[in-house]
Amino acid sequence: MLDVANQVDWFYRPLNVRVALLGLEIWSHRDKILVDKSPTDTLNRFLEWRTRELLPRLRHDNAQLIIGESFDGTTVGMASQSSMCSKDRSGGVNVDHLVSVLGVASTVAHELGHNLGMSHDTTERGCQCQNEPRLGGCIMEPSTGFMPGQLFSSCSKHDLSLSLLHGGGMCLFNVPQPEELLGGPRCGNLYIETGEECDCGLLDECNDPCCNASTCKLVPDAQCSSDGICCENCKLRVAGWMCRDPLGECDLPEYCSGTSPYCPANVFLQNGEPCQGGTSYCYSGVCASLDNQCQLLWGSNSTRAPSVCFSFVNKQGNKYGNCGQMRDGSYIPCSSADVQCGKLQCQGGYTFLGSSAETTVVRLNHTDFTCRGAYFDLGDDVSDPAMVAHGTACAPGKVRVCTVTHHRMRTYVCNSNKNCHCDVGWAPPDCQYSGAGGSVDSGPLRQPRGVHSHSIPAVPHQHTCSLPFTVAAMGTVCILNATDL
Repeated sequence: MLDVANQVDWFYRPLNVRVALLGLEIWSHRDKILVDKSPTDTLNRFLEWRTRELLPRLRHDNAQLIIGESFDGTTVGMASQSSMCSKDRSGGVNVDHLVSVLGVASTVAHELGHNLGMSHDTTERGCQCQNEPRLGGCIMEPSTGFMPGQLFSSCSKHDLSLSLLHGGGMCLFNVPQPEELLGGPRCGNLYIETGEECDCGLLDECNDPCCNASTCKLVPDAQCSSDGICCENCKLRVAGWMCRDPLGECDLPEYCSGTSPYCPANVFLQNGEPCQGGTSYCYSGVCASLDNQCQLLWGSNSTRAPSVCFSFVNKQGNKYGNCGQMRDGSYIPCSSADVQCGKLQCQGGYTFLGSSAETTVVRLNHTDFTCRGAYFDLGDDVSDPAMVAHGTACAPGKVRVCTVTHHRMRTYVCNSNKNCHCDVGWAPPDCQYSGAGGSVDSGPLRQPRGVHSHSIPAVPHQHTCSLPFTVAAMGTVCILNATDL
């Protein structure tokens, strides 16, 4: 399994994403969930187990289950689309269907790609793959042959960039501590471990003028290595320099500490904080609104459809209106209480780029309402991205959010670590007294006199995903961490 994790990490390095193995759990006596022939049911059980049992024991970004049995049909894996930083959906299930490490690693990389927002490389998308089909082609192709995919295509790179720009990588800015990594320390693995001052990779890949690749030590007179955004010309940046812009209204800025070359771990508004003028709520750092989801599908001119569309269409129980799908492929009609938590219904926008779409006209009180529903045929290993997203305030009482009660003038918001992020003019940690603002997590806001604030582009240059692998009696669970360094 260490070889599998290392190979997955190697696949993702060209995308500036690191995959770090934090845990490996083998279910040697009995499986801790029911693993059956249904990939959907097995995935849902595994994700429930991860949320209930694994996350409280080990903090991580993503978990992958590897099993020795097969699923129905030709499915060799399944994952939730665009769910990397979700507490309850970030993971996948994989079949150990090939004898080689390369084959298993390619399957895990494929499902992890879905978690990161990548879709399949279909002919219609015109993806460019730099690996010949006879050598396996690319990782996100819908099906695999005898030789597994080994590279990511132009479409995968585009999908990842789009996902990050929309806030899909909020958890990927932190680097795991060296003692958290499985496999032992090694100079050249791009992680700074005990006894090292820097690590710029192997001799032939190191381009850091501040670090000696042979010794993993800083060169003379260097304070830091250039892989950290808070390091410039081998010297630490001053405290208070903005090193990460907020990605949307549910994210928070971070600042250099003046003592570390790295930007503090990313923090964002805690789940349940209001956004979009109080009409929606923040969830995993993203404003989970129906309007935003419609715009992702139909373009910037699209908005959520009127409530009557959800009430009428989602009770139909077809591919354009439903509350889920049964194992036999049939669709589940929504109950009256759940119609706004099923299939996404929109209005306006442009031509749909998915598999198919349908426009329904609903007449109520002599008024016609236009409802646009979408259908994706992304393969058996991806959940439907046209369903209302997790965390969305889809109806009264239909989102589990924590509403903060305020007993005085609001001088702060709560971040994802449940600490106060103070407004400018108030001091952390509790924002009761005057100060520069910020939080104990984001770094100091105050800057020395005469020093101007700067910021970097919204998308940093490297991500890290922390991942645990779990191995059941029939398979394995891998606990991963992905990082944007």
